[in-house]
Amino acid sequence: MILSLRLRLMVAFLSVIVITLTFASVGAVVLLREQQTEFARQRYGRLVDPFALRVQQMERAGYPLFRIRSELSDPASYYEVRLLLLDADNQVVLDTEPGEEMLGVTLAVDQPAPVVVGQPYRAWLARWQQQDLYLFVSNAASPPRVESEAGSLRLVIAVPASDVTAAWELLFPRQLWAGSLAFVVAVLLSIVVAGRITQPVRAMTRASEAIAEGHYDQRIEVSGHDEIAQLSRAFNRMASEVGRNQRAMRQLVANMTHDLKTPLTSIGGFSQAIAEGLPENVEEYQRLGQVINDEAGHMGALVDDLLYLSRIDSGQLALNLESVNVDDLVAATADRFAFQAESGGVEMRRELRAGEVRGDGRRLEQVFTNLVENAIRFAPRGSEILLRSYRYGPSAVIEVHNGGEPIAPEALPHVFDRFFQGDPSRRRGGHQGLGLAIVHELVQAHGGSVAVQSATGSGTTFTVRLPLAGPPIDDAEALPASTEDAGEASSLRLEPESAT
Repeated sequence: MILSLRLRLMVAFLSVIVITLTFASVGAVVLLREQQTEFARQRYGRLVDPFALRVQQMERAGYPLFRIRSELSDPASYYEVRLLLLDADNQVVLDTEPGEEMLGVTLAVDQPAPVVVGQPYRAWLARWQQQDLYLFVSNAASPPRVESEAGSLRLVIAVPASDVTAAWELLFPRQLWAGSLAFVVAVLLSIVVAGRITQPVRAMTRASEAIAEGHYDQRIEVSGHDEIAQLSRAFNRMASEVGRNQRAMRQLVANMTHDLKTPLTSIGGFSQAIAEGLPENVEEYQRLGQVINDEAGHMGALVDDLLYLSRIDSGQLALNLESVNVDDLVAATADRFAFQAESGGVEMRRELRAGEVRGDGRRLEQVFTNLVENAIRFAPRGSEILLRSYRYGPSAVIEVHNGGEPIAPEALPHVFDRFFQGDPSRRRGGHQGLGLAIVHELVQAHGGSVAVQSATGSGTTFTVRLPLAGPPIDDAEALPASTEDAGEASSLRLEPESAT
């Protein structure tokens, strides 16, 4: 039989509780046994003087022994004791038990046990007819005696030793009642606790099955801060990431289909025209061939970018870490795009004070190339592009700012997504929306972060932050796959420190 997790937890809880209660009860009995025995001795011993006083009163009233026995029988039965009267020779002359079996028996009561100061009685064990009896006599200096027809008498209380030593057995009913109550409470608590533990697990199971069927909007309700709550939050993050990746994959397929369809259509149409001999002259042949070549180049660039991202994701792209001057890389990038900026009527201004970082110069140059090219592409004619670098704590910060149209707020968290185009009209020059995705992956591989800030009137600023000491693992041989959402930090703004 397969037991559910909830039932197994309940069984485990109850087993621990039962074992704990058992050991606690046994320990209590062991610790309290001697105490309960002493309490029983004191209870019987304190009856000695009251009974002796009652006997004196009856003797002074002239009661004969049979009348004294009659008067003592009921109280003795009530207190569950056996009353004996001894004569001057310590011989039993009165026994309250029905059979009076101890009549004529001599008991050594003169020094049966040491005298305990402050204790009103003395007690010791005696053997009679193969039975152990506890005998209790007065601890007074002059024990109470009465004068009767038998002479001077002394009162003794006799109790079976088993009645005294078994007094601790009275603890069992109370312990049983307390244990039963504790067991019931434990059952209720185990049901609640097991339910609290297994309910999120069952919810995760249902959500996992739903995700497997394609329903990626599954989330688990989270309450508290314990391990179950942490597991629920981790599951929600995983579900969110799976859903985002699935949406990204669908968008990737859609964008790939769209971006490949146009050049393929052009290539197919123009190649068919060439094959059918439609061009009338050599110049027309050359024009159609150039179109086919351009479209093939666009497709090749797209495939190259996809392969590059695939290598990054699979951890196959090596990082050659060395000391790199960030300012020199940014300046070289600006020089390379100076003609393109001048052609677009854009001026580039530099404020470079970051210095050196540990990184891969070739990959960082690719980062700055994509950012500068992107800034020039969307900068309006007559505007300015600012390239700024500085140090902030243990990081080097590089900012690329242009004064173009702002990115829509709802698009900011997705600008680093692959193939993302917040506004299709912004797609220029055959770019396919992979450049910023590559920037994000390369910056993360260096242990840094990249963010974007865009608003009407202030333009758009891309901010790259790189640790001066390089990635956390200095001897990393490959770029790890990214697991963070590219849009988490969409409004990074730092103030520069003095160059060092």
